[in-house]
Amino acid sequence: MPGTGPGSALLRYGSWALVTGSTAGIGREFASQLAEAGFNVALLARDADQLQAQCRELAQDWQIEAVAIPCDLGDAAYLSVIAAATDTLPIAFFVNNAGAASYHGPFLDRSAQDMEDCLHLNTTVQLRLIQHFATRMAAANGGAIIQVSSIAGHMALPFMAEYSASKAYQLTLGEALHYELKDHRIDFLTLSPGATRSRRVSYGMAPTPVVRAALAALGRQPSVIPGWRNKWSAFRHRYLKSRRAAVRSMGEFQRTQLKQK
Repeated sequence: MPGTGPGSALLRYGSWALVTGSTAGIGREFASQLAEAGFNVALLARDADQLQAQCRELAQDWQIEAVAIPCDLGDAAYLSVIAAATDTLPIAFFVNNAGAASYHGPFLDRSAQDMEDCLHLNTTVQLRLIQHFATRMAAANGGAIIQVSSIAGHMALPFMAEYSASKAYQLTLGEALHYELKDHRIDFLTLSPGATRSRRVSYGMAPTPVVRAALAALGRQPSVIPGWRNKWSAFRHRYLKSRRAAVRSMGEFQRTQLKQK
């Protein structure tokens, strides 16, 4: 039955949720848990066939409405496409999940275009989507926004320099908006997972407890790191070591990982 799952209390925000990057990993799990909670869902990803199949599955399993929004956030018209597709939907819950994949390698081997694409997807695109839907929520009855960042935003990562910098941007932006958007009855949470299993990643936490941690923390705190190993890693590098020592230890670890590829 829809609206009877462990997250059904989230329906206090409204009846429609939007999840970007919904067809795999954390995004797919958000879509599933929100549908189970009783939300109608608008799902965004690049692959139209996968989106349609996902919408059919969720609608059948949970007796909710599911709308597919095929869209590449790298396209110049992404915001117009999303705005048009959701114009008549009262989006009250937004999961800002899609972004650039992590890159693991030497900074000098990275093309300027690849670095600019990473920063564009992880900063400008995220910012504009947040402002668009926060503006709509503020004009209605409030809502909720979850920004999916990364534990990489909690520490400087040599050999993943621009990626970790973009995630640090998401973290500081999100924690600031957690405070500011409360004036508009919007709960904002930044989720900072570590490695999470998906079609492309065979190690790390399963997506289910990652999403559960986020939904449990929403409205209670500005950000959350799921999993005790991830919490310990972030705490150790931010507070138990000098910044210089933390960067050096992460650099040595990353260099070792590269040599093993």
